[in-house]
Amino acid sequence: MLAQEPLSTRLPDHTQLPGSDGNFVKNFQEHPQSLLLSDAIQPVLEQLHPDGQYCIGQDCGIYWR
Repeated sequence: MLAQEPLSTRLPDHTQLPGSDGNFVKNFQEHPQSLLLSDAIQPVLEQLHPDGQYCIGQDCGIYWR
């Protein structure tokens, strides 16, 4: 059985997460995953912003400890 670390009560925000480690990663699943996530969130954004003033960026990253 693995010992579990307690979760931090204060999680980092988007400005504290690394954007790159300098290595290029070839991930054949990134594009279809981006499309799936964008398709799932788009109806919500259309309800929140009926004027169409929103943007969806497609870039995937996985963060772990």
